[in-house]
Formats: sequence, structure tokens, C-alpha cells
Amino acid sequence: MGGTDCGEYRIGLGVYAIGRLADAEADALSAHLDDCPPCRDELARLRDVAELLARSARQWNGAVPPHPSPARKRGSAGRGPRTGASGAGLRGACAYGAAGPGRSR
Repeated sequence: MGGTDCGEYRIGLGVYAIGRLADAEADALSAHLDDCPPCRDELARLRDVAELLARSARQWNGAVPPHPSPARKRGSAGRGPRTGASGAGLRGACAYGAAGPGRSR
């Protein structure tokens, strides 16, 4: 691996793959890639993914997907059913009211 710590370079591989890494950082990463086969392999995989995403974006740019996903129930955000006070209809500052037990007077 060229005797360097890949960790400092691996963080920038994705940005490098899409050609957006700053010049000095890109030069340093390029020099590292000359001596690091594992980082070169990862960069090749990232470039494949970047190209796939770019083709996808071009394909769907302004188009409506042929099978839109079914409407989701608002407010669930993908989580399971609510439990606790909120699920039991006990909303607000306190289940006992503003001056109830557990509240300072």
C-alpha cells in the first residue's frame, strides 16, 4: 500500500471519482493511487456507481416514473406505530395539565 495511511485518502475517493476533489488533494490522492492497488480497486467501483447514478439522473430528469409508489400515510416517516402518551392521545405539556402533578407552580 505504498507505506501510507489509506484512511486519509479513502475519505476523498468518492469526491475524486466524480472529479470534484480540490486540486492539491486530487494530486496527493493521485500519487497515492499509483502505489495502492486496494484504493485503485475501490475507486473503480466508485466510478461505476457514479456513472450509474449519472445515467439514472439523466434518464429521470423531469420524467415521471412509470409506476409511482403508493401514497404513504402522512406522519409515519417509515417508523412503526406510536406508543406511549402520544399514541394514547395524551398530548401536550403534561397529561395532567399545566399545573398538575410533576409541574412546578
